[in-house]
Amino acid sequence: TMGGLQINTRAQVLGLDGEPIAGLFAAGEMAGGVHGAVRLGSVAVVDCLVFGRIAGKEAAKGKA
Repeated sequence: TMGGLQINTRAQVLGLDGEPIAGLFAAGEMAGGVHGAVRLGSVAVVDCLVFGRIAGKEAAKGKA
């Protein structure tokens, strides 16, 4: 499922209309919105770590 969900820079999952889905965040191999559907394997680990932290911080705020 690499690149299956489109996200923004806040790790929010975007709906078909391009708008964030309230309370839904994604990171790692399931997300590809920031870098497109395909990205190089060598940067995937850093991408997972960075967007994992972003998703956690944004989710902890309790608002989308």
